[in-house]
Amino acid sequence: MNYKIQALNGFNMYFDQITSVFKSRYEADKNIDLDQLAEVTGLNRRKARTILNFLADLGLSQKRTLAKTNLGNIIFKYDGFLQSEGTLWIMHYLQSANEFMLIWNKVMNTLYSKDTIIREDIIKLFENLQGQVSDYTYKHHVGQEVRVLLDAYCNQRFSKLNLIEKEDDYYTVHRNSDVPDLILLCAIILYRDNYYPGATALNIDELCNANNSPGRIFILDEHIMRKKLEGLKNTGIINIESRGDLDQIRFREELKFESVLEEYYLG
Repeated sequence: MNYKIQALNGFNMYFDQITSVFKSRYEADKNIDLDQLAEVTGLNRRKARTILNFLADLGLSQKRTLAKTNLGNIIFKYDGFLQSEGTLWIMHYLQSANEFMLIWNKVMNTLYSKDTIIREDIIKLFENLQGQVSDYTYKHHVGQEVRVLLDAYCNQRFSKLNLIEKEDDYYTVHRNSDVPDLILLCAIILYRDNYYPGATALNIDELCNANNSPGRIFILDEHIMRKKLEGLKNTGIINIESRGDLDQIRFREELKFESVLEEYYLG
């Protein structure tokens, strides 16, 4: 099974706990064992390990070894408490565009074409899992993870992104939130590196509408995406080629995800 049903094993996305584990991990000069981490954070070993694995799924630590990463070091340096708007948008993109994290990935790709949705319709998105996973996992874990996801965007720190709002028995999808331009560019570079490594240009329509694209995961309408790309072009960071059959952005050769993210934090 090359996917993960539950990002945090059914636990809610409490950012005080996630931040505590993240800071404790990065404040340690070397690898920290679970007993030490549990003592420092006040969490039990299972919860601490679950959060460490979650951070690894996002790229904030290395899988298996759980060693530090360049991305984790940058975020720890500038926003160790995981409170910045840009940090939350990047975490949202890393989690939602990650096909390994099945529930989040499918739900966030689906919301792009919705104005409202009810919980039951979200659960129906995963009917194809019947027979692929155990009956218990299908009946309990899928619904539990949908609850965790909705809670994360309505009640926990992801609510700052203003993507989903609960109203009575349905959820309203908010479009065209004000994603910082450099964070959008970070997501574009991540998309390129995942699907077109080494490419110097990307089709704009794909960036707006394709599965796991920044436009789709950030729930930005195409005209808003194009306006933001035009703004990035005006700063000289990218070029836009729209003559003839071309409709693409072109990157500067030296443009790297980590350097753009650091530029965002430096203001």
